[in-house]
Amino acid sequence: MGKRTTTPKTGRGAAATGVRKPPREQETLDQDTSDSAQEAEREIEESHEEYAEDAEITDRQAKDMQERRENVVDNLKEEGLEIEEDHIYGSVMQGTMTGPMDEDSDVDVLVVLDAEEHEQWAKDENGPRNALNAVKRKLEKKYPNQEVYVDRNVVAVKFSDFTVEVAPAFRYSDVRDPDPPSKSAMFGFTQEDPRDGYAIPDTYGGQSWVGTNPRKFQSMYDAVNQNNEGNLQKVAVSAKKWNEENGKPVNSYHMVMMAYKYFQNDAPANASTHEHMSNFMKKLPQYVHEKTKEPVYEERIDRGMSRKEKREAAQKAWKASKKIEEAEHLKEEGKTQEAKEKYREVYGDGFR
Repeated sequence: MGKRTTTPKTGRGAAATGVRKPPREQETLDQDTSDSAQEAEREIEESHEEYAEDAEITDRQAKDMQERRENVVDNLKEEGLEIEEDHIYGSVMQGTMTGPMDEDSDVDVLVVLDAEEHEQWAKDENGPRNALNAVKRKLEKKYPNQEVYVDRNVVAVKFSDFTVEVAPAFRYSDVRDPDPPSKSAMFGFTQEDPRDGYAIPDTYGGQSWVGTNPRKFQSMYDAVNQNNEGNLQKVAVSAKKWNEENGKPVNSYHMVMMAYKYFQNDAPANASTHEHMSNFMKKLPQYVHEKTKEPVYEERIDRGMSRKEKREAAQKAWKASKKIEEAEHLKEEGKTQEAKEKYREVYGDGFR
């Protein structure tokens, strides 16, 4: 009987390949994979930074908006409105206006009216709706070739390059039965009373006045943005761009408020721009279903959305979050171009 020969036992990896790599060769392979993943991380961070920067409007466009706003306010004064002050607010003030601009890009203007001169709007039961209709008639007279219409709490004038939205307002203490700030909002004011802000027509009814304080909110927004190295603005403008690419499932202000909420409650410390963008998009389906409030008066931003609209918006956000997870796996494997392609499916062709 011949001598039996045996095959030496090997580990699972060797069983699969038939050959075990020498330790030094394996270490080199692991190091190459690590270097590739780090390079992918660096390149993809640069792509996210560039995407957020490119999504913003140009200085020239910002100047054009300022000039158009001044013209609209001057025309309202010529038509007999007594305006105490006016402010650009919203996305322009926050730096979250997205480009390229078109007739659907909104420039928000708050015109604070003299309560004595226009007492009938400040005090009458139908004052909010009457104020909106009066502003609409005056703007129609000045801009006969433009589309002018009431849109919730503003009067919009649609130009070929962008739309100016005018919100008639009074000082909060001057209007009839304004919706009161919540108790928690009252406690949030340490140096000034929230009633020192303004009141605008109710967004979803037109028959009541609700509080707004753009300057107070801007100081809160700036503080959160600075504490997060400017990433609030980057995430907000990128999220708005995604929103536009996907048919605006939520309004732009709602999206900015959800980004603000993320940085207030859920943002990890010392995360990169692309980590914040990815984290926010993965949180977005949850945020859409939750209540979203503006932080000064704590008015509900989402109250005009139906359950169906919330469901549809959350579904779009969920699909985006799944693609981002796939992109992250590709990035970790060092597959930079494949990861970028997957991110591009989320953010559009502007992501490079």
